[in-house]
Amino acid sequence: MKKKPTSNSRGNLTEAPVGSDHFEIHQSKGDEWIAYNTDNFRFLQDGTIDLVLTDPPFNIARDTNFHTYEGNTINSYRFDRDKGWDSYSRSDFVALLNNWASEFHRVLRKGGSFAVFCADEYISYLYHALEDAGLSPRRTVTWRKPNAVPVNRSVMMMSSCEFIVMGVKGRNAVFNADVDGSDINLRKHVESLLVADKVGSIVESAVRTELQSELLHGSINPQIVAEIVQRAITAVQPELSRRVKKMYRSNDVKEVLEGCVPNLVTFNSKGGNRLHPTEKPVSLLSYLVALLSEPGSLVLDPFSGSGSTAEAAIGLGRRVVTIESDTDFFNKGVERMRDFTGQSQLSFESE
Repeated sequence: MKKKPTSNSRGNLTEAPVGSDHFEIHQSKGDEWIAYNTDNFRFLQDGTIDLVLTDPPFNIARDTNFHTYEGNTINSYRFDRDKGWDSYSRSDFVALLNNWASEFHRVLRKGGSFAVFCADEYISYLYHALEDAGLSPRRTVTWRKPNAVPVNRSVMMMSSCEFIVMGVKGRNAVFNADVDGSDINLRKHVESLLVADKVGSIVESAVRTELQSELLHGSINPQIVAEIVQRAITAVQPELSRRVKKMYRSNDVKEVLEGCVPNLVTFNSKGGNRLHPTEKPVSLLSYLVALLSEPGSLVLDPFSGSGSTAEAAIGLGRRVVTIESDTDFFNKGVERMRDFTGQSQLSFESE
């Protein structure tokens, strides 16, 4: 039997005898990353996880004719290939959602949060599975991807959004909407998003209004459109300054951003060569980690793929447990974290 680390009741990571497949550990500056190459996390003790952040299978893999995207995007031809990790019958997949939700409830501490990625066609199934497990879904967040692949763009809307069901076990969850400057990571990942969101909404409205009032006659002229856009952006700058300043309040010691966090976020999807066909951008995961947990918190990703959540969590001073059943993806994730942390691997060997 291998000796593998598991979380104890205080959320620390200790050795405990558990039978499973190969696994590796990374430890860096007190931030712990433990990766398991297995298909479950039943060995984790109850009530030990602060945040479940995960991107499980969506059950949307299907045969398509988009061979030009093969291996690089979910629009590719049967992106789970011959492994079948995203191909289930509807009834089997709904049963899996219920099993996953039950395990999320078991390992989360009271007040612990979850953020689970989901395909639009299964949002209601996931929502009800989480509720039936005793968890409290609170919001479905829409992730907008400006660089979405323009598949069939001339005949239908692009598939440019994904969805994240967020909530809590019980109440009193961590939610870092107010930023006072004491945590540089909150400023980098939360304050920047909230200010940019406010600015973006004002600019979008101003540009759209200006274009609608100016483009009433004549043929299309890109130069004229560009000039109208530039004029609208210049005209709205004083309003931008006023509205951004209103987002902050002063107390006796410092300025505080009082964030109104939208349930719509904009991040480019992972570009270039991916380690995993459904790999999520570290920038998005870092935002969720910063918003929903504190430094030192224990994060669980039970569908870790190539290790993006681990990179985000450790980068923000959290500890993380990752689970990945596919050995190829597991190995890619381990190599990624070696590069990210600059640490050599540590392993528990069979007794």
